[in-house]
Amino acid sequence: MAETPTDPAKPPTLFVCHGDDGGPKIHPCRRVQEALRAAGIEYDKVIAAHGSPFPFLRKGSREELHAATGAEKLPALKLPDGTVISHSRAILAWIEKQR
Repeated sequence: MAETPTDPAKPPTLFVCHGDDGGPKIHPCRRVQEALRAAGIEYDKVIAAHGSPFPFLRKGSREELHAATGAEKLPALKLPDGTVISHSRAILAWIEKQR
């Protein structure tokens, strides 16, 4: 049997903004975290951006997020195999498929 290059026991990593899961119920980072917990999916979390969601008001850049995921928008979910799912709707659809 061939070995797989990833550890299936390793949880995905969720990249969220500074609002984390304490923001309004409609906030994408909160909705994704609530859905992961409801589905019983363990995950690691990285707060990948601080400041305003509007680029012209943001402090610093999202270069580290881009280097880690190839994405510049949050939330982003990086699976153990390296696949990155960005945008909350796509992440929520992936979560639904895991049930």
